[in-house]
Amino acid sequence: MKTKLWILSATICGLALQACEKSFSDLNNDPKNATEVPANALFLAGEKSLADLYSSSNWTTSPFRVIAQVWTQTANINEARYQFATNNAPTGWWTGLYTRVLSNLEEAKGKFKNDKVPDAVKLNKTLIADVLQVYAYSLLVNTYGDIPYSESLNRSIPFPKYDDAKTITDDLLRRLDLAIEKLDITAASFGPADQIFKGDVKKWKQFAATLKLKLALLYADKEPAKANTKALEAIQTGLLTENASFTYVPGLVANSNPVWQDLVNGTYATYYAPAAYFVHTLKAWNDPRLPILFSKDSNADYSGAVAGLGGVNSNLSKFSNFWLSANAPAVLLSYAETHFLVAETIARGIPAAGTVEGHYEAAIRASILEFGGTAADADKYLQQAAVNYASAAGNWKQKIGYQKWIAFANRNWDSWTEIRRLGYPNIDVVSPPQQAESSFPKRFYYPPAEQNSNSIHWNEAVKKLNTGKDEVTATLFWNDK
Repeated sequence: MKTKLWILSATICGLALQACEKSFSDLNNDPKNATEVPANALFLAGEKSLADLYSSSNWTTSPFRVIAQVWTQTANINEARYQFATNNAPTGWWTGLYTRVLSNLEEAKGKFKNDKVPDAVKLNKTLIADVLQVYAYSLLVNTYGDIPYSESLNRSIPFPKYDDAKTITDDLLRRLDLAIEKLDITAASFGPADQIFKGDVKKWKQFAATLKLKLALLYADKEPAKANTKALEAIQTGLLTENASFTYVPGLVANSNPVWQDLVNGTYATYYAPAAYFVHTLKAWNDPRLPILFSKDSNADYSGAVAGLGGVNSNLSKFSNFWLSANAPAVLLSYAETHFLVAETIARGIPAAGTVEGHYEAAIRASILEFGGTAADADKYLQQAAVNYASAAGNWKQKIGYQKWIAFANRNWDSWTEIRRLGYPNIDVVSPPQQAESSFPKRFYYPPAEQNSNSIHWNEAVKKLNTGKDEVTATLFWNDK
């Protein structure tokens, strides 16, 4: 690659959370020279790094809110115009997931066998770490296409091959099937070392099933029979009934939500503003989430910046504490998403329980409540012709796509991915950025270092792209239109 997969200072990440994690009291007193990093600390370092990367607003790793036009940039506007070379987010996203997430989780899995706990607990911990690896690999394969996978964590192979994206996705589903089968809900796992579910194995099994449904639907346009089978299996297992959220703890900068770190504790607040098209859409539909997400502007109204235009943001609406609280959680999967996924499953003709409309409404209700609205707010919103499933514009992809875009306002990578997958909102038509360097990005290009250090395998992967070029307009196997 040369992606040499070293371990991130896992001890530092673990120590950053020790104020709320009693299980880290046995960490080495000198974290810079620790001779043995506890398995739980490595797991938490991987889990936290995944949450940090996913929720970050940093344009060097995670500019996805900007690409999806939930946010936009008013200064340093490269990513708003699909110009990624300057800040090189494709390298930051790739390197962060491989070296800070996957490597730590792999190291933790190797150490669990030495834990002085029952075998069922060891297995649960190993499987939960593997489920998080599946999540991380799904981010990579659905960002770039073919990626290093089977050889990616083997330190004896400095230049790993790129595996086929569809083959990887098949194997990710296999790994989720194994986790669902083997997770023992009668046994313990991590306890407080797990900042998402506190070691609740039943919830991790639901997480794995929900992720399985999500990945299965990627196939739906290409292999409907396989999507049908896997989707029904996932639903029958039991899906999440709450958010899968990483808990941040304010008081120490490293423990706080990354958006707070960047926009409040950092210096980047003036670089971002709400995106005009997103604000316009919420205003047009009298969305109760609008005043929860943003403050009013200098004219006592709501406004955002035009994507790619640049300029000052002092007169525009500002981000609320929904985004800027130091303890705002990183949501990796949500209860609203559960209902959106089932709504799509039924819309595709897969015989799940309920109706498309029923799950669509339940998803919107869950989102409004999650954001801080009320049941009455949801009722009023759903009564509008533009929102009600029976009367809203377009086919099921447009109806679900727009509502998912709104519900995923703070879901970063997923807000971009659902636009790529469902096609709505069609940014190229409804809000093309000013001075955009391409059409809407369908993928990230590979880190430039790959071309230089792993050129043989990089070339093999690029030749398989539908454009034959390593560019953002090339498509992935599930979206090769």
